[in-house]
Amino acid sequence: QQVGFLLSSCGVHVALTSEACLKGLPKSSTGEVAKLKGWPRLHWFVTEHLPKVPKDFNTNNNRISEDSNAYIEYTTDKEGSVMGVTVTRQAMINHCRALTMACHYTEGETIVCVLDFKREVGLWHSILTSVLNGMHVLFIPYALMKLRPSSWMQLITKYRASCCLVKSRDLHWGLLATKDHKEISLSSLRMLLVADGANPWSLSSCDQFLSVFQSKGLRPDAICPCASSSEVFTVSLRRPGRSAAGGYNQSATGRGVLSMSALSHGVVRVDSEDSLTSLTLQDCGQVMPSATMVVVSADGPPVLCKTDQVGEICVTSGSSGTAYYGLEGMTNSTFKVQPLLEAPVTKDGETIPGKPIGDETYVRSGLLGFLGPGGLVFVCGSRDGLMTVTGRKHNSDDIIATVLAVEPMRFIYRGRIAVFSIKVLRDERVCVIAEQRPDCSEEESFQWMSRVLQAVDSIHQVGIYCLALVPPNHLPKTPLGGIHLTEARRRFLEGSLHPANVLMCPHTCVTNLPKPREIHHGKYRRANV
Repeated sequence: QQVGFLLSSCGVHVALTSEACLKGLPKSSTGEVAKLKGWPRLHWFVTEHLPKVPKDFNTNNNRISEDSNAYIEYTTDKEGSVMGVTVTRQAMINHCRALTMACHYTEGETIVCVLDFKREVGLWHSILTSVLNGMHVLFIPYALMKLRPSSWMQLITKYRASCCLVKSRDLHWGLLATKDHKEISLSSLRMLLVADGANPWSLSSCDQFLSVFQSKGLRPDAICPCASSSEVFTVSLRRPGRSAAGGYNQSATGRGVLSMSALSHGVVRVDSEDSLTSLTLQDCGQVMPSATMVVVSADGPPVLCKTDQVGEICVTSGSSGTAYYGLEGMTNSTFKVQPLLEAPVTKDGETIPGKPIGDETYVRSGLLGFLGPGGLVFVCGSRDGLMTVTGRKHNSDDIIATVLAVEPMRFIYRGRIAVFSIKVLRDERVCVIAEQRPDCSEEESFQWMSRVLQAVDSIHQVGIYCLALVPPNHLPKTPLGGIHLTEARRRFLEGSLHPANVLMCPHTCVTNLPKPREIHHGKYRRANV
């Protein structure tokens, strides 16, 4: 059963075996291999009929070039289409070396990983970089995290781990497991890497976690948010503090209180902390070693943004993806971007192209943000989560944070919310789908929904087109238990989501309805047909 648990955690579906082993497996009445207790359902493949390797085969004579693909990592776009980002061997090694420098990894260190080790931050740190540096890694399956949310902190305490890879949700659920806090010691932890540090709600999770566990040995300079994407890998990372004479050298940190109204127009404006319409962002550290970053306009030609403008972060380095597998057009627009000093100009019917900043090509990260003081990177959204309503831009994560602020523990089931936009009358409309707690009455539901509408309208100055509540565990899930946003959107559009309560409010958000036809009284002219 332990082997079966491991296979399930790794997502294994095929088993390579011999004829003798296959005959010894228990069979069902139909002659197929019976499902073993605790094991996932496997496709058993006999390999004995395959040709054998020739005796003179020598791997030394078949050295793979550094430009060949090491692996392909999947990613999805806003509509849910799956694409494969090709990663060369050279880019993989360069990225591992950059992470080693930024995180100060050394041989023999112990890392605890709560992330998905098959892609993105979990893959880069816990598999690839750990092999390069010879580090010990302890993996915690998601199934165990659901049963014991504090299990990762207990492993840090038991094995004196120096690094841990988490998401802000793991910090949140770890805070709620108060029964286990007495036995925990985080004094050995020098780096707590927050993989989704670019999300707006990660700041409160980091602050609350530090305030509770600072008495358990957690140092403030150990919390390291990072920003990343499948296309450019790690964009930036807050460096962990390093031991020095008389204490620790702490890396630069920062946070900004910004006006959400200004952000919706694509500009950065400082706001007061007590303002309801402000957004507090934490930095995601500085750009990675040997990488160069620029911020270009998210719409239209890739023109460099001014210092107070929000745009898409682009990176050039030797450690990023090279293409979308088999998609040449999308590859050129994402992986071969030349930032311009000024926008192209049309004169006398001819378009004069803008002047590029240099010969190097950059890769679009899909992250929206700006560069702050001291070279600190601030991320305030993503292209996929961007909703443009009547010319103003809103980030779906910001809407989620606002909805969660309206009595979340009493009403929302485990904080499970999906926010997306749909096209209605040639403009995008905001839809919010939330899982309600099992014991909520219909009257309570509509009272809460009314408060959510008021909160979103007053804070973001945008109306919600549809607010729907579904029963617990009714939103589609990803393999690791998160919300499958594109599948939720697809079910909503085809009418198979089956909500328990729905509040449609188009009168507040559909402002471009066609006017009724007017009869103009005046002189009539005869028309010749």
